Amino acid sequence: MKRYCVSACLLGVPCRWKGDAKPCEAVQRLADAPDVELVPFCPELAADLGCPRPPIELVREAPGAPVRVLRVDRQGDATDALRAACEAEADELARTGGVDAFILKSRSPSCGLSSPLHDPSGRETGTAPGLWAALARERFPAASFRDETDPLA
Repeated sequence: MKRYCVSACLLGVPCRWKGDAKPCEAVQRLADAPDVELVPFCPELAADLGCPRPPIELVREAPGAPVRVLRVDRQGDATDALRAACEAEADELARTGGVDAFILKSRSPSCGLSSPLHDPSGRETGTAPGLWAALARERFPAASFRDETDPLA
């Protein structure tokens, strides 16, 4: 049996910042496959950021500084809460048998494999992996990673 950790919004869970979902037909078809187990995960919900919630983005405050996850309006920093939720999920995945693959929401500040990176003023300066994507790659180096634009390749 293959085990996939999937961004919950891709399975139709209304957990995005606007309170909606981004269902992906190809990902949803996996749920019917007899040899597949899907593990849905939304870092923002796990971090108790709420739904709907203010939008967040990846921010590097200075060259060489660590990437933070800040509210777009700069009225809050979600980095520590997201990191704790992602660490807990990684621990749970490892405890329950690991995972073969991740299918993550593109361009998400938590799940995106390559998400927009901003400076403190909000100007886009490049790309970086979302917090969950980066941590999952670190913790599960043998797993495959893709986003909904290429869910089954």
